[in-house]
Amino acid sequence: MRVPLLLLVSLCACPGPLPTPTDGGLDGARDGGGTCAVAPVFTESLTGCQSGADDYRPREAGSANDTWPACVSDSNVFMPINPSISSVARVAAFEGMAELLWRGARTPGPQDFVDARVLYAQDQGLDSRVQRREDVHYPAAPMACSTAGIPDQFPDRCVGPSKLLPIINDAFQKGSMGEASQVQAARLEAALLWFLYVSALSEVQSCTTKAQDCDSCWAYYSGGTPRDQPKGLAKAIQAFVPEAHQRAYDGTLAVRCWRNLDNETGVATNVMLRDRASAQLDKAMLRGLAVVFRQRVAELSCTSGETRDARLAFVKVLAPLFDRPLRERSASAAGVVATELAKTEVSSVDVSAVTSAIDTAFPCP
Repeated sequence: MRVPLLLLVSLCACPGPLPTPTDGGLDGARDGGGTCAVAPVFTESLTGCQSGADDYRPREAGSANDTWPACVSDSNVFMPINPSISSVARVAAFEGMAELLWRGARTPGPQDFVDARVLYAQDQGLDSRVQRREDVHYPAAPMACSTAGIPDQFPDRCVGPSKLLPIINDAFQKGSMGEASQVQAARLEAALLWFLYVSALSEVQSCTTKAQDCDSCWAYYSGGTPRDQPKGLAKAIQAFVPEAHQRAYDGTLAVRCWRNLDNETGVATNVMLRDRASAQLDKAMLRGLAVVFRQRVAELSCTSGETRDARLAFVKVLAPLFDRPLRERSASAAGVVATELAKTEVSSVDVSAVTSAIDTAFPCP
């Protein structure tokens, strides 16, 4: 049953402000009066959420209580294989773009989009990796996704050039022309969070033959930072679900532990241990990103004007990312999300149904 939006405001009203600039999310203060009087607040619950039997748990007595052999990650600190990690600079560029476009109280102007694009297009930076990024959840294409025609034939695998790049380029163009700047900033934020998520997992796979790519996995998730100083995707997740961030960080340490145990100076062969680490990281990142997605949906019920349009733009960009994991977990939940977010009128979206579907499908990190 559809819940009227005005009723939803009262139902989800909790004593707490909209995400602040330090949260890493859209700042409602930009709307000039169109924000939630009292914003919906997500409270993380870990009831029934136990760590997986095969999870790597470095926070518990230095991994002494899990099934993993002793390894370099048992110190609970990521120890890079190669101290030079190019992905750190890409996440730093993401952070710079965030300050220009979607953090803080000031609405971005055309020049902000121009400046943000400079950060995005740095040599060997974000743009160069978006153009070739693959989603390893899908079967590999017969040729690299940078090959002409391949992204069109294999859009799910070739997610960077087929799905993310068109959104990013369009948002930059429209933003630089002053067209619905909050909306374009939200589209960029969502597309790049999607990129960071798939990038971390892609680097786990490539680390099988190139050990230093495990460093890039950690950097794409955290920005190459300690646990308590997250950047990029980790910052966005930690703002709403701290334990999901902690478990995702554990996952990056599991990736590093696997590679330390599996012929670190050569080609890895223990793909079962690799896939255990990757699955642990994937589950936690998905839970965290799902809650970020959920928060934007919840805010549709108590925002207006361009701020609400920006929330809707954010969730519409990320909705295709969640279609696969939603269908794997709950076909009914996937159907609800797809149906509601296909609607063009914000007022007709059943916010309660969507948030409930997300909660059902992603209960634990």
